Amino acid sequence: MRYLLFSSLLSVLIFSNCKVDYSNPEAEKLSRLTKNYVKVINVEEQNTPVPIRAIGRLGSDKEVKLSFKIGGVIAMMKGEEGDYVRTGQTLARLRTNEIDAQVLKAERALQKAERDLERIQKMYADSAATLENVQDLTTLVQVTKADLDIATFNQNYAQINSPVNGRIIRRLAEPNELVGPGQPLFVIASAAGGSYVMKVSLSDRDITRVDYNSKAKVYFDAYPEKEFDAKVSSIAENADPITGTFEVELSLAAGNARLRNGFIGKVDLRPSVSNAYLELPMAAIVEGDEKELSVFVPTPDSLARMIKVRPFHITSEAVFVYKPDNIELNEVITDGAPYLNDGDRIYIKSN
Repeated sequence: MRYLLFSSLLSVLIFSNCKVDYSNPEAEKLSRLTKNYVKVINVEEQNTPVPIRAIGRLGSDKEVKLSFKIGGVIAMMKGEEGDYVRTGQTLARLRTNEIDAQVLKAERALQKAERDLERIQKMYADSAATLENVQDLTTLVQVTKADLDIATFNQNYAQINSPVNGRIIRRLAEPNELVGPGQPLFVIASAAGGSYVMKVSLSDRDITRVDYNSKAKVYFDAYPEKEFDAKVSSIAENADPITGTFEVELSLAAGNARLRNGFIGKVDLRPSVSNAYLELPMAAIVEGDEKELSVFVPTPDSLARMIKVRPFHITSEAVFVYKPDNIELNEVITDGAPYLNDGDRIYIKSN
């Protein structure tokens, strides 16, 4: 999706640079008879890291996801987003008809196995049963007791109690919903000294430019005059299967500001290292997509030569491209570039 947006924006910006109305035959004929006066600007190699701009959500580095151990139908949900909860407070409970029946079944099975074992032990004492009979029933008692322990354990975990003091930042289910084992129902931000983190999603193109030394500036609408320092603290190893993006967490210094979990902010992430690149004005781009762009450069004998470049970042005014291999790109044509063909004679404007 990010590539599609990149390509769409690039197409719109490139199209806006074209000044010739080729739907008008007279205009096209006139443009071909007119000398190709162009403007040329110098391009310098740079290695200052290009910022990555993204939108993120503020959270806590100590977020607790609460879920049931077993699946079932939710009987009760208590607590809304923003509510403060305390350790041990019951937040949700399943309908336990099924698990209660399993516990009862295991209890009765254990009772029968114990009676059978007691009877066979008396028969063994009277030489009316074998040792193997006693051993088999002893094993049966142990197995049924284990079944009862499992059922009782699941019964005890058919409700959710908050393990920490904190605030509910997400409620992900409602009563009467059928949920599976381990499916999160609540996300709680712990109040036990957790620090703030900014969570952003980056494309595979941008994730390769980020490491644990990368720093960032974060801006919130709630504090329009203030910028917050942040640093990358976690980088996902796997992409989100739904969005195809990688989540990055940035530790944020809140200072004296009263921040709240769930704030949406703008992140200006600055990679710590960068390869050599060129910054080209949007007016120089004549065609291309997110993988390859075309620009014109002047030759020493005043001809326009089209070359291909690979972009890695785009703004409304410029495109950042990797330095081409085996090509000296010191100048590009801006004004007049949309009207050129490869090999056209050009006349450079003096200003």
